Amino acid sequence: MACRPTLYPLDLDRAFKKLDTIKSDIVWWSGGAQSQQLLASGEAPLGMFWNGRLHALAQTGVPVGISWNQNLTAADMLVVPKGSKHKAEAMKYLAYATSAQAQAKFATDTNYAPINTKSPSMMPADVAKQLPDNFKTSQINLDMKYWAENRDAIAKRWYAWQSK
Repeated sequence: MACRPTLYPLDLDRAFKKLDTIKSDIVWWSGGAQSQQLLASGEAPLGMFWNGRLHALAQTGVPVGISWNQNLTAADMLVVPKGSKHKAEAMKYLAYATSAQAQAKFATDTNYAPINTKSPSMMPADVAKQLPDNFKTSQINLDMKYWAENRDAIAKRWYAWQSK
């Protein structure tokens, strides 16, 4: 098994130095639909995309491919805020939404990895084998603690760099 890359702590000087060399070639997108349009039109022939957006684009006949080499992963969560008026209903919804069957359907429709580990066995084999969690060898799990601790400083530097 290949060694997973170590990124943290981030070498921001090195990263921004590299970004300086490609800045004039970067095509920015501000939302998932725009990323699809830029790729489909060829204006941005490659880039970083949410894999579900690429799956949806492929379903329309646009020839797209995905490189899972060093793909970025991040944790997410579903919550019911404390004091919610409809807590019981919300909890029922979360139980349904995270069930193996619902997650299998969601993953089949979107190509996003299901959170329920029983879901892939309920999916067509050809679909399940294309899910992101089958490409873990070089994936990079974003360090959410690092980002929480450094977000403001990195954001300040990022926005200053973008505005130059």
